[in-house]
Amino acid sequence: MHLPSLPILAILALGHLAAHAGTQADAPAAVPAETGQSIHINSIRNPELKSYRVMAAGLDAFDEYHALAPGAREVRFKLVAGSRAPADAMQDLALRIAGNETSIALPLAADGSFTLPRSAQADSEDADLVTNKKKGNYRWQPSIHSDGVPAGMRRLGDLRLQCQVTIAIAKKEIPFWVRTLVGTLLRTTDWCSAEQLKMGTRSDQAIASATLLDGERRIALKVEKEGRSFLSPIGDTRYADDTLIELVYQQDTAGAPSAAP
Repeated sequence: MHLPSLPILAILALGHLAAHAGTQADAPAAVPAETGQSIHINSIRNPELKSYRVMAAGLDAFDEYHALAPGAREVRFKLVAGSRAPADAMQDLALRIAGNETSIALPLAADGSFTLPRSAQADSEDADLVTNKKKGNYRWQPSIHSDGVPAGMRRLGDLRLQCQVTIAIAKKEIPFWVRTLVGTLLRTTDWCSAEQLKMGTRSDQAIASATLLDGERRIALKVEKEGRSFLSPIGDTRYADDTLIELVYQQDTAGAPSAAP
């Protein structure tokens, strides 16, 4: 998350927010096939986990702001290995909802994504989403994709809805003083609508360029983190929700001929 020209305290506050919210996930998810096999999660000390109530706030935000992406059938969440995670961090990764009486296996797709079911029992028990891996090597991110968006494109309304889900979850986790400070700086409780707030969208494939298509105009967007993320103007009301962002991947340009002098 990026917000320029802020006092040091504000930067620290937004850094705290970013640490909890993470960068938005980008890769479309493949729904895992039903295998009929049970998922066993061994008890380990200090596992990676997330409060069910916290994650359910993202489901609420998806429902509340669904008009931003009416063609999106669901929000998927994704476990992403951090930069310092071991090489086998995603290997044999498993996830379940665990409470006093609740135990619900959550199948993971090959990209680490999953759907979160509504569960009144998990909510009443204040259950957790628990992995079979140790804490500190993962980020939890939402991923929203509308039907019909061409390959290599992202729809701006999808990213706006991803932002709403991300912020709803973050607000459940960060301290009150951070929420108050950021809301004061942005002058709104709807952080995703603030034009000065830029949220990065993560890509599994390294990006060579990201271009916003506004009619005949092509607007280059900033690419960060060695091509693993790009910044989009989610708070800029000049651009409609159906505005598309064209992504060109580094692997697609590696063998391309250079331009003529």
